[in-house]
Amino acid sequence: MNCGCFADTLHYASPANGGRGVVRTGMMVPESVQLFVCPFACGRHGAISIMKQEMKRRLAYLYVDQSDIISGYDDLIPPAVEEFLQALPARPRVVLVFVSCLDDLIGTDNDALEDTLHARFPGIRFRVCHMNPISLGSATPPGVSIQNKMYSLLEGGRAPDRGVNCLGNLAQVDPRGEIHAFLAGLGLGELRHISRYTSFEDYQQMGSSCLNLVIAPQGKQAAGQLERRLGIPMLTLPVSYRLEEIEAGYRSLARWADTAWELAPDLTPWRDRALAAAERARARVGEIPLVVDASAFQRPFGAARALLEYGFSVARVQAGECIPWDEEHLAWLREHAPQVEILQSNHHRVVRFEGQLPHSLAVGVDGAYLAGSRYAADVFNDEGLLGYHGVITLMERLEQALDAPADVRKMIHEYGLVV
Repeated sequence: MNCGCFADTLHYASPANGGRGVVRTGMMVPESVQLFVCPFACGRHGAISIMKQEMKRRLAYLYVDQSDIISGYDDLIPPAVEEFLQALPARPRVVLVFVSCLDDLIGTDNDALEDTLHARFPGIRFRVCHMNPISLGSATPPGVSIQNKMYSLLEGGRAPDRGVNCLGNLAQVDPRGEIHAFLAGLGLGELRHISRYTSFEDYQQMGSSCLNLVIAPQGKQAAGQLERRLGIPMLTLPVSYRLEEIEAGYRSLARWADTAWELAPDLTPWRDRALAAAERARARVGEIPLVVDASAFQRPFGAARALLEYGFSVARVQAGECIPWDEEHLAWLREHAPQVEILQSNHHRVVRFEGQLPHSLAVGVDGAYLAGSRYAADVFNDEGLLGYHGVITLMERLEQALDAPADVRKMIHEYGLVV
């Protein structure tokens, strides 16, 4: 289906569609637990995901029925929290109370609920979070909302330091990447990510950082809130696989640090390594058509453009929508590479599985599933990838994908996807 656009229609969700989900994302908050307030059916995917991640002791459910929904369930939550706390082996520092999309129709006073919980359970931070898929098309969809809540827990008050926060991404940047040495060369400190902390007290170090680097769009609102609340400035540095964009990002970082580009750490060796890796991968992949998928990249159209510029044969780009950060690259593809199919992966017609590409190499598990690809590169949500090292890693995984046929079922299981 070469639609070239994204229709507002009934959605299909394949078994390979999905991401971490708000429950698993919120679990990155150190020393936190979660209480999910919802009808029975609403908790299934989150519960299964957390069981697979071996975190089920940190999650509890308060199931509400029709009478609770009609009369309101605000007064049921504090006793449920107390019962949950009594069942835990240790007192948590944070309780995230999730309500589902029906709460947006009921209109629970979440601020008043948080005040009640704080007063009743001193010493514990509470945040009321929303798991509302109906907000996907809004300015604050679930993936953005949960990050806003997570980083609202940074309290500040410590002496500022030269650390740099990395926001938006759900996995820390690979420590082997060049960005760490580049930051040090600019006189900046360590690159901090929420996933590295195991204690709530240590997590507060992020409130002392001098800069928030936003490398995935889900973290932009949270970075803006931190700038207003704690005075930490933000700089957007989206993951890219195009050498020109990578250099432009590093130049903007050097300007922010008030360092002339000529005096910044020399990244030429890294650029040369990335280009050599692309040439090796291109030679091995040959004319095998690539399927580029939004499950692998936050900006799949930008990734497809990069692969085309490296000389790969991109046959299809698959995504449910085009985010604003990627619109420039979609426009470029439509003008300069009209032969590339744009597949709306959540369109109801894809359930027919027409136009499969069995001899393709998919970059992304959802693309591999829908295309029936023989090969699939192990890339998910840009995790760990940034800069020239990200390009090198992507190229290595393209080559590794050719070593054996794809086991899509295994990839889905290992990713722990949540629709």
